[in-house]
Amino acid sequence: MISPGVKVTIAGSVVNFSLGIFYAWSVFADGLIKELGWSKSAAMFPYTLELLVFSIAMIIGGRFQDYFGPRRGIMLSGIFTGLALILCGLTASPVGIAISFGLIFGSAAAFGYSAVTPAAIKWFPPEKRGLVTGVVLMSLGAAALIWSPLVNFVTEIAGVLNAFLFCGLFLLVVITLCSRFIAIPGRNPNHDYRVDPGCGSAELGNWRENIRQPSFRLLWLMVGLTSGVGLMFVGHLVQIAQLNYQINWGYLLVSLFAGLNAAGRLVGGVLCDRIGYINNLKTGVGLMGVAMLLFLSGLGWPALVAATVVLGLSYGSLYTTYPAIVARLFGLDNFGVNYGIIFTAVGLVGGLGPLAAAYLADLTNSYNPTFVLGLAASIICFLLVFELHKKAARVS
Repeated sequence: MISPGVKVTIAGSVVNFSLGIFYAWSVFADGLIKELGWSKSAAMFPYTLELLVFSIAMIIGGRFQDYFGPRRGIMLSGIFTGLALILCGLTASPVGIAISFGLIFGSAAAFGYSAVTPAAIKWFPPEKRGLVTGVVLMSLGAAALIWSPLVNFVTEIAGVLNAFLFCGLFLLVVITLCSRFIAIPGRNPNHDYRVDPGCGSAELGNWRENIRQPSFRLLWLMVGLTSGVGLMFVGHLVQIAQLNYQINWGYLLVSLFAGLNAAGRLVGGVLCDRIGYINNLKTGVGLMGVAMLLFLSGLGWPALVAATVVLGLSYGSLYTTYPAIVARLFGLDNFGVNYGIIFTAVGLVGGLGPLAAAYLADLTNSYNPTFVLGLAASIICFLLVFELHKKAARVS
């Protein structure tokens, strides 16, 4: 018999898989550019806006699930993300798709994403939360592995607008059904809902107290910089392959990135439990810098493939590490709003990555400046890991 915690984890994984369709945006963007004649910047704007809105709405979504439970948030997410993509398919204008995908989809996705992880990890003891977080987030990273070739196939057969309609109907049905299986456990006296044993942090309290902590602010900045590096590549891989490497199978790189991204999330969760989040952060950020060097190496498509592999693994590992850090340093009582505030960095800082990459590509007709920008961000983040370690240890 499947335990309630496993059921919630499976349902949450399916929800994240569905929401992970935004990782296939580069395929949608390619269709908008080729079919409707959009510029690279215009095609990337809805994606950039979605990241910004999503990150801000994470605070509201996290607060919503803290007070009303995860099931209602996930149900609302399914209804409105599905409708948002359907609306994208009914309009061909940049403004219409920016509103539908950027505003509506971004807001609704936050309510689902902010609910699934806390719902799952509350069923398990602290020593398994990294693994559970990795499992739930793995499906989000794996989504583009399926969505990218599927969207590409539908786009080639029926056009990009019909691809939006197909995906919208899928999300509307699947996420809404999955919400019925989401629940949280009763208070278990054997589980620590505030801070994990042995984390050595005194940084507990409500979100107003947490945001004053140096480690909270450092973590916010690191999330922004690393997500910016990852997102500006996952959003441009198709175009990078065409412009810098003259190959037309860039959509396969999106799937490759997604597969390694998914694997990295699971591995990152396990490593957080085994070697600690600081060592896992060092590894992830270091590999991200190696990927940028491979992009800049000038060794042709083999370097492109290798860089995609390394970046996918590191990006996935970091995405699992961050919620695990929030749970360990700031507990689970207010996990939704705490992680929501941390996640605003994805939109406010990280969301600038795809737009900056598009601007630089339009300006220079090359993605080399983007690779240099990514390398600089990786080096900064590597230095910030040591500072985070000192700040967290100081309050031990």
